[in-house]
Amino acid sequence: MPERAPAGERIFRGIPVSPGVCRGRILVLGKSEEPVPHYHVPEAQVPQEVQRLEQGLIHTRHDILEVQRKVGEAMGANDASIFDAHLLVLEDATLLDEVTRLIQQDKVNVEFAFHKTAEKYAASLSAVQDEYLRERAGDLRDVMARVLNNLLGRGDESDLKHLTETTIIISHDLSPSTTAALDKKMVLGFGTDIGGKTSHTAIMARSLRIPAVVGLQSASKELTSGQYVLLDGFSGVLIVNPTDQTLFEYGQLERRQVDVQQRLRELRDKPAVCLDGTRIVLSANIEQTGDTENVLAFGAEGIGLFRTEF
Repeated sequence: MPERAPAGERIFRGIPVSPGVCRGRILVLGKSEEPVPHYHVPEAQVPQEVQRLEQGLIHTRHDILEVQRKVGEAMGANDASIFDAHLLVLEDATLLDEVTRLIQQDKVNVEFAFHKTAEKYAASLSAVQDEYLRERAGDLRDVMARVLNNLLGRGDESDLKHLTETTIIISHDLSPSTTAALDKKMVLGFGTDIGGKTSHTAIMARSLRIPAVVGLQSASKELTSGQYVLLDGFSGVLIVNPTDQTLFEYGQLERRQVDVQQRLRELRDKPAVCLDGTRIVLSANIEQTGDTENVLAFGAEGIGLFRTEF
């Protein structure tokens, strides 16, 4: 639930996953509630349903490869490798055998069979204790949505390619592929109801270098498009209807951060030497191999910790 603040401000608190501060009007993307069709399939039509599954998987593989290619060109091979996991879902024999068995035994349409099976596995992942594994449920649901869209002939409901003005996205969730396709010139930042620091969506946000806060719980349900907000990706705060005083304070903070960054840039290439002449080697912690570009950009000389769980 949002906090009540003086002068009509509302504050939603979440998890900061990509640093930065932005302000502007929001575009709220609601959680899709469009039902998946469910109907009986005559015995003679069962082979056709299985063939439709195969075609849907082929088309989805093509879509994911295209997203991966574009991400590779824009962000590098390391970020593009995130979608290797999506491609593996399409080859998961356990999942696909269960879908096929459901079609053949229960005589149901492929959309229902695929959704029921994939959602069962996603729900199981969502319930595990390990945060990294829990976040993989989002990857599975991303692939599931792509397969269903191809089977049903639907477009991507979260297509944000045709924005005409800058905006901050508020959504129940954003898939990694949707996040990767965001136009940084038009999307100032985003906030989601669910998610964690280890999600591929969070990793994509950091690669795009746009402010992002996840875990806002009910923001997409309680807010409406057009409202003015301030999104703080440092502390994980979404402020609705920020007062002039709040905007002034954040403006002062941003100016101080610019000054600090400038001073740090001036020191970046100077040797780290203590007053007694001891030479210090500065190393950086990274989450993925692509972060080495930032390590070099900020003047570090090595890697202190590589978080392999990411």
